Amino acid sequence: MTVDEELSRALDDLTRGLTPQPDPYGRVVARHRRARQRRAVGLTTAVVVSLTGAVVAVGGPGTPAQPPPADSTDPVPPVLAWSEKLLQSPPRGAVARDAAYVRGLTDLLSAAQRSGDIARLRGVPVREVRVLFVDDVGGRRIALAAFVREEPDPNTGWPSAAVWLVAPEGADAEELADSNAIRSVSDALEPVESMVLEDTAPRSGEPAVQVAIAPAECVFLSSPMPVDPARWTPEPTSSYLVRTPQTRRPEWWRVDCGPVTRRVVPAPGSLVTGPITDAQLATAMSRSRGTADAERSRALVQQTAQTQGYRASALPTVVWGGRVAFVPISDASPVAPAADAQVTVLAAPAVGGGWRGTVTIDHDRPGADGATATGMSFEVPTDPNDPTGVLAIPAGEDGPDGARQSLLVVTPAAATTVRVLRDGQEVARSPVRRSGAVVTVPGPASGLVVEALDRSGTALADAPVARVGDQLDSLEMDAFNQQ
Repeated sequence: MTVDEELSRALDDLTRGLTPQPDPYGRVVARHRRARQRRAVGLTTAVVVSLTGAVVAVGGPGTPAQPPPADSTDPVPPVLAWSEKLLQSPPRGAVARDAAYVRGLTDLLSAAQRSGDIARLRGVPVREVRVLFVDDVGGRRIALAAFVREEPDPNTGWPSAAVWLVAPEGADAEELADSNAIRSVSDALEPVESMVLEDTAPRSGEPAVQVAIAPAECVFLSSPMPVDPARWTPEPTSSYLVRTPQTRRPEWWRVDCGPVTRRVVPAPGSLVTGPITDAQLATAMSRSRGTADAERSRALVQQTAQTQGYRASALPTVVWGGRVAFVPISDASPVAPAADAQVTVLAAPAVGGGWRGTVTIDHDRPGADGATATGMSFEVPTDPNDPTGVLAIPAGEDGPDGARQSLLVVTPAAATTVRVLRDGQEVARSPVRRSGAVVTVPGPASGLVVEALDRSGTALADAPVARVGDQLDSLEMDAFNQQ
């Protein structure tokens, strides 16, 4: 795997970490989603504690599949109950109005599963197959079928699996039920199912066809970007949604079930529809501090924009970049001694307010854990590109209960020193070069204030330490795990 591929996967993982999902589905969904993830990568946080030029740290009604939820304090039963509501919904889509077609497809899928033609469900006792969606969308015939197990899946606890099928537009039931038409198989039928087909040319990776389906009692609504919480339009298809290359757009989706909003999410896609242009790169780097590498910044802006998708309201900008030398903070550090690296800090405004950023570290040679690209994510309430402001990012901790914490600090150009205060008392300071500094402080980063000082010792700016994780307020939510 190339460094770019590894980093792209890492950024995808970082973006998931930045996605607020209040109380997501509990242990059942957590296990299920780990099984469904197509890409995952473990990131390590590297720490820099020395200076080298720039200083940084771094079907129809059927039999219910399970009884209704009984414990209102457990998030899992509501999710399964909504999954059951989707399962029991009538098939949607124009082609699904052909009852004979649906019956034929159901019988063919049942036979295919029994004969072992669906690899992920081979040998699984299935008591019922239900077709939930069939329609021609964007030149393809697309179907969603649920396979109800005789017993819940032993790994996820889910009663039903979901299979998406794709064949040429107008395909008969035999062609759609063929194993070559299987696009994806999931261990779990979620309360809302969705699928994205991507272009193969000319813009590889761009979502071309999008289909999402909810229980029949629910309604999809959409809002184009910039998202206005008061501007939501019900979809004409009501409980399902389709997008083609002609109708897709930057937007967010909402699912209302009765009077309750159950889900608000960004649609698949991103604000970039091709390679980052020279003009876009110039804009992204127009307020960058330090010595960011232009071509690396170009790649990172594109990768970050694609993985953040429509959670960002604008393309990422480059906050800071430069060369660094790493020294391990302890024997357990994943960073090799004196390993040089290029560090790039990006940030983008988030839909709903605030800014989300990433710190990407491209190592010249692998660290002790073998990683060649590592990173972290952070959040701040205001624009970190303000050249007069301070940005302080937690870059790693060491010792029992985080006895020592390293901070990466980006400063105004005139700053020569950074000073860290806790409760008004100085706890650490460090010199600045090329608008970058690293400072190691005792204890956790919470509650710290970082000041940038000029040569005379006058404070130019100060800021609290940025938050790590997904604490920003966001429009995104999921309440299918609630009664």
